[in-house]
Amino acid sequence: MDDVPGTTSGAHEPSAVTVSLGLDARRWVALAVILSGIFVTIMDSAIVNVAIPNIRSTLHASFGEAELTVASYALAFSVGMITGGRLGDIYGQRSVFMVAFAAFTLTSFACAVAPNIEVLIVGRLLQGASAAMLSPQVFALVRMSFADGRERATAFGAMGAVIGLAYVAGLILGGVLVQADLFGLAWRMVFLVNLPVGIVAIFLTPLVLADVRSGERKRLDLTGVALSTLAMLLLMLPLVEGPERGWAGWPVAMLVASPVAFVGFYLQQRWKSRRGLSPLLEIDLFGDRAFNVGALLILIFWGSTTPFSFSYVLLMQTGYGHSPLATAASLAILGGAFGIVSPIGGRLASFGVRRIMMAGVLVDLVGMLLALVLCRTVDPLPAAWLLPSLLLVGVGMGLFMTPILNAVMSGIHDRHVGSAAGILTTMQRGGNALGVAALEVPFFLTLSGARSRGLSQTASYVQAFGAVAFWNVLMLLAVVGLLLLLPTRTSGAS
Repeated sequence: MDDVPGTTSGAHEPSAVTVSLGLDARRWVALAVILSGIFVTIMDSAIVNVAIPNIRSTLHASFGEAELTVASYALAFSVGMITGGRLGDIYGQRSVFMVAFAAFTLTSFACAVAPNIEVLIVGRLLQGASAAMLSPQVFALVRMSFADGRERATAFGAMGAVIGLAYVAGLILGGVLVQADLFGLAWRMVFLVNLPVGIVAIFLTPLVLADVRSGERKRLDLTGVALSTLAMLLLMLPLVEGPERGWAGWPVAMLVASPVAFVGFYLQQRWKSRRGLSPLLEIDLFGDRAFNVGALLILIFWGSTTPFSFSYVLLMQTGYGHSPLATAASLAILGGAFGIVSPIGGRLASFGVRRIMMAGVLVDLVGMLLALVLCRTVDPLPAAWLLPSLLLVGVGMGLFMTPILNAVMSGIHDRHVGSAAGILTTMQRGGNALGVAALEVPFFLTLSGARSRGLSQTASYVQAFGAVAFWNVLMLLAVVGLLLLLPTRTSGAS
């Protein structure tokens, strides 16, 4: 059978979490609680973007300060996930999940009551750090709570649906809450909506999830934390701030220094591993070819999808002059397709996991090619003509993301699951930032060139969006090649 490691029901013995949950109904309640953690962290990545104009006017913030409100969350979220994943290995995923969710809820409240922009920026930084602790526990708990291959595929499919729903909910709910101005709170409601979700999740977690920990004695590698944080900061800060700074001075210097920091971090981790100490990152993970290829697949795939959505927002709002709410409604086609297809992708695993992933990438590729052809050949291009592309990209994402998460996480030993989750979530967030930073260059270069040729604003943005679609096609072709390198195993292999 065309398959990848860990996707069969015989790959692992049932974990203690699975046994302790008992009744099926209780286990699926547990899944809902676990997935609420990924829901709020993804939703908060989108919901605040919609509220930024209202935040600026209410708190009298500059453009740079408003940008920091978004960037501080993204930066802390990206930098802290390797450490967050390891904390789950050391102290238990359930315990860290509860602490992180409590911190995320409290920092959401702090953001909601912020009296000025400076306090809001600090609150967003702490909220991002909480999300960095919370997100890896979600991946790890899903992996450990469902030992049966089919159930695990269903659980990861549900995760894909929740991620799609959270993305759409963030875009639409942000616009609705700001426009509704409930109780005169305006933008503050985009943070307050996290409170009931967090309170319910924290209350239910000890009732439906057992606290399972490894029998090994582990300590947090503080030197590793410092080195990994430095390396991620040197990479992510310029990616977040570089476009606004014109890629001059310190952003370029930090990017050049980041590979040196990553090499230093890796060498320190390998040194600790060889001496039987407790490293922050389990180097053994990188001896697994499926994990290495899978992590790279996630990085490149997310690096193509996020810039597509980002440039589409610019096209709709600035190029066509659509409102944020109307833009969000059209993007709901992509997010909705992603959410609906993700559970289906998990159930199709019996046809061969790699085949399903390949089908997803090819559908996504067709969507990108359609957008590219329309942007290059139709003038003027009606905005509605791009909706089929959004649908195809969403379907492709749904068919790809659930099987890749299931395949990579299923083959990981229980004692490494936290570290693996931290790496994969870092790859996902890193792909987002790398993709947006890299593809902003062809977008704005094409936009500037189109304007210099005297094209209208709409036509210029259409050409720029087409340039992003072109580069996304190349990236997806690279994903196809990597999929062919993903190792296969026969049924029942562990």
